[in-house]
Amino acid sequence: MNARNEAIAREMLKTMDAQGDVFALMTDDIEFVYPKWGIARGKAELGRFFQDMGGYVRSIAHDQSSFHCLSDDVSVFIEGRSAGTLVDGRSWQPDGAAGGRFCTSFRIRDGLISGLHIHIDPDYAHQATAVYPWRK
Repeated sequence: MNARNEAIAREMLKTMDAQGDVFALMTDDIEFVYPKWGIARGKAELGRFFQDMGGYVRSIAHDQSSFHCLSDDVSVFIEGRSAGTLVDGRSWQPDGAAGGRFCTSFRIRDGLISGLHIHIDPDYAHQATAVYPWRK
């Protein structure tokens, strides 16, 4: 366990929830991955992701008490739950099953986040469930 790196990753999620300056916590060459959106390399490309998500997600709150963390000298993995509201007013909450759950991997270099890979189902409001055969 690396408490310093874990604190950096937790601070990133707190700052995101508060709609604060997440870029201050990142290296200029950050690599970012988000399902169905793609890969951003660098802060400018990552800014486009936040613009795109701003048209979809109004607010998000990561439940820090739900976090399960693994960390070492380079990486932090956080699994937990989130809730939030979409721009159209719909919201999501942890549903006791898979809803609202995420896992995010962070790479830390010189006290800043150099890699951020978010693993989540981006269908927050469950609009696309009809495409999965096990949901019929």
